[in-house]
Amino acid sequence: MPGFTVHLDEDAGPAATHALVIGVGAYTHLHGGPSPTDHPGAVGMRQLSSPPLSARAFAAWMIDGYHDAARPLGSLALLLSENGPGPEPGPGPGSVTFVHPLTRAEHPVAAATIDNIVDAVVGWKDRGDHDEARLVFYFCGHGVSLGLDTSLLAADMFADRNSPLEGALNFEALKRGLNNCRAAQQVFFVDACRAGSDTLISTAGTDSLGRVPVAGNVRPAGFVPREHAVVYATLHGEESFARAGRVSLFTDALLRSFDGAGSENVEDGVWKVTTGTLTHAIGHFMREPAFAGTLGQAARPAMPESIDFDFHELRGDPVVPVYIGCADPRDNARAEFVCRHPGQEERRRPPPPPGDEPDVREWALFLPFGRYRIEAVLGPGDVRSRELDARPPLFRLRLARP
Repeated sequence: MPGFTVHLDEDAGPAATHALVIGVGAYTHLHGGPSPTDHPGAVGMRQLSSPPLSARAFAAWMIDGYHDAARPLGSLALLLSENGPGPEPGPGPGSVTFVHPLTRAEHPVAAATIDNIVDAVVGWKDRGDHDEARLVFYFCGHGVSLGLDTSLLAADMFADRNSPLEGALNFEALKRGLNNCRAAQQVFFVDACRAGSDTLISTAGTDSLGRVPVAGNVRPAGFVPREHAVVYATLHGEESFARAGRVSLFTDALLRSFDGAGSENVEDGVWKVTTGTLTHAIGHFMREPAFAGTLGQAARPAMPESIDFDFHELRGDPVVPVYIGCADPRDNARAEFVCRHPGQEERRRPPPPPGDEPDVREWALFLPFGRYRIEAVLGPGDVRSRELDARPPLFRLRLARP
């Protein structure tokens, strides 16, 4: 396949979706890398395990899960920087591959260095340079905010000690520059910190906030109006939260939302995810202790200056997050919860064995759209039951003693 693409539909016409997915976890010049820098702006930054996993998961979903008959997936370019099997972190030539989720073909993946990112952005923009096209951008890795702008750090950030931000992508400039791309719809997912770095600003300055592959500001006359949506993992000035060895909290919430929590029933049997419903669902997951654990409320997704439009249509019924518990949370620790639905295998959560730590959390389930009967069994004379309709965005049921 040409360039950085791991998926290419040769028959895709102008009305197609083109995705660029970047996951940066191994940083050559950060602590733990093969050539760590002593630049003061790098203090506190570390190697990451979550971004490559998150980018792979998002890329696989775009290829196997994404559905929009009006703009089917035409291409997907993927760049990764992840710790290799050797003693030193960092991708070596040809050491990173991606298995296509449909064909099972194994494709080499280019390293997420700044030069490769710039080249991939240009190719992605050119493929989507049509009025009917949709561009999708996804980045997971280190990010910093300098003023109101966000810079996304490539794998070779700090290669130039005198101008370290030459190893970063100026995201705000990219977003503005893509006014010069004819694509009518442009969607950006940024799973990175947006906290400021006073040390980096004071030592590197603000003359350069990173590389700008596509420059511009105002949409040229004659172009169709641009509908764009930007979904950040966190508010401006705040950190995002990865989970070591796992898909990040934001990306996990994003993919769960695509499954149905971010959908709405626009007509009989048709469930669509819009950029607006998507943000609402992601925010729910990231606030929910049963999903986010101790990271609940730690990060809040943001979607500034975005337009609400259809993004994805479910191929079947939505999968809905459901939270079940007792009216008195202390009863959760001794209840056996049961979930029943005709034609489905019965689901159960038994109480912890005697002597184990009491579990007062709610029972978190992901249920296909439909009607269910729920029971909390606390003893022969204390069986609490109700029925619920599982439908997006979520359902919470608390069972009281009759």
